[in-house]
Amino acid sequence: MQAKIKTRPYEYFDPVFDGTQEVPIDTEYNLPDYCADIQKILKCRVLPEISSYMITEDTLTCDGICDIRILYLDAKDGNLRCCEFSKDFSASVKLKASEEKAVAYIKASVGHMTCRAVSAKRVDLHVTVSLDIFAVVQKQENITSELEDPTIEKRSRSFRAAQAVNAICHQFTLEDDLTLKNGKPPIESILRKDISCRISEFRAEEEHLTVNGTAELSFLYLSSVDSLTTEKMSASIDFSQVIDCAGIEENCVCDIKITAGESSIQPKEDNVGEYTGVNVLLKMFLVAFVYQEKEIEIIDDAYSIAMPLELRYRQNSFMELQGQMSEVLKKKCVLPVMEDEIQKVIDLWSEQNEVQSYCDKGKINYRIRCTLCMLYVGAQGKVLYTEKNFDFSFSSELKNDQIKKSETRFSFDLWEYRIVDKNTVEVSTETAVSTLLYSRSSIKYLASAEGAEGEKAFEKRSRLVVYYAVQGESLWEIAKSHRALLSDIRAQNDLYEETVPSPGPILICGH
Repeated sequence: MQAKIKTRPYEYFDPVFDGTQEVPIDTEYNLPDYCADIQKILKCRVLPEISSYMITEDTLTCDGICDIRILYLDAKDGNLRCCEFSKDFSASVKLKASEEKAVAYIKASVGHMTCRAVSAKRVDLHVTVSLDIFAVVQKQENITSELEDPTIEKRSRSFRAAQAVNAICHQFTLEDDLTLKNGKPPIESILRKDISCRISEFRAEEEHLTVNGTAELSFLYLSSVDSLTTEKMSASIDFSQVIDCAGIEENCVCDIKITAGESSIQPKEDNVGEYTGVNVLLKMFLVAFVYQEKEIEIIDDAYSIAMPLELRYRQNSFMELQGQMSEVLKKKCVLPVMEDEIQKVIDLWSEQNEVQSYCDKGKINYRIRCTLCMLYVGAQGKVLYTEKNFDFSFSSELKNDQIKKSETRFSFDLWEYRIVDKNTVEVSTETAVSTLLYSRSSIKYLASAEGAEGEKAFEKRSRLVVYYAVQGESLWEIAKSHRALLSDIRAQNDLYEETVPSPGPILICGH
């Protein structure tokens, strides 16, 4: 005998890769003749940027480019110079299953780097690019919700869970021409560039997801007036994307991740032949995981009053959404200099920004790590460079101490600095975090029930049993141990709770 079952589908995201892939890059670069000889390297900046990626069968292939800019002092006058070049990279990652419909989020960063001048015209560079990869495939599990057999008693329970609706990967390009502000001098060469992006608003509609945001860019450049003066430029490019997303509805919850990929900021000529603006070209990668909260009903135990049963179970991890939380974390960092007194700050920026979050004892804890970098002019008039790593923590109270997991997006910003004394700069930082809060439970549920092979049906006979129960004893366990219908015990003894309210006799009648 096999009981007829009814099932309901449950959709979930199954990770096929969640980890880091490292890509080593070793290269030598010979400076062109038009570049001044190197006296001293101040800073080598390597920005790994994703160009494209795709999934074919069980392999994820990622291609990218490293934007490399070496800031140095020239051998003639000790002036600030920059040589720039690029280096392609690629990686192939094996997924745990062959899934062409997998969706991946990739973030590139520098894991390790050494840079040295072999000669006045040659640079030796060793870099490890770290690719943080999270790839999932949407799967369906059919969960037993009903056993259609009058001789089988079942125990059901329900709980809230986030059901996967869709995972989408959307790529788009931003292009704009920006003019230098406030009468700034024309550009000779760009020394440093930084690009970040943030989502300001998103809206779930039927079959569509609308995402609004901003790409923030800044760069430092040498003026063409004297090839010595440095200037800074910052700008914002707004974007709005309407993305097809099957299954999405207004009440869905969206976990959206966005990152800037391969980029180009090139000086642009005006009508008189001066570079008074830049052409900006950005590749953007957006990944959205869409969920909908559902009431999930399972059967976690069963027995038959007619014959021994063979029960088969499955187990799955269910995600419960606990809300989204946004806040701005502010911190003042002290950046000391040791080589010479500060006369003027040329440029100040952050790199290798990282935010980790975890939930514990009713609090969400953030760990923020970054490197603050500063170019400055010392008391002797020389251009100098210093950097310092910072690691600081924040905690915030949660409304629900059952929250165990968090997924945090962040935007890091240096919004103010001041020279405190001749050897110290105080930097005010802001980290805007947006966190998806959730919990996960591994739950076992009944998949099938059938008569045990080789076992005979129970003998049918009338009976009346008086069972003396203790307070708090489970009615389910009493019925199961006596092979009686739970509904009969409830009706015959006026018991409608899950446990016995007080000690005493219970009548068990059956056949």
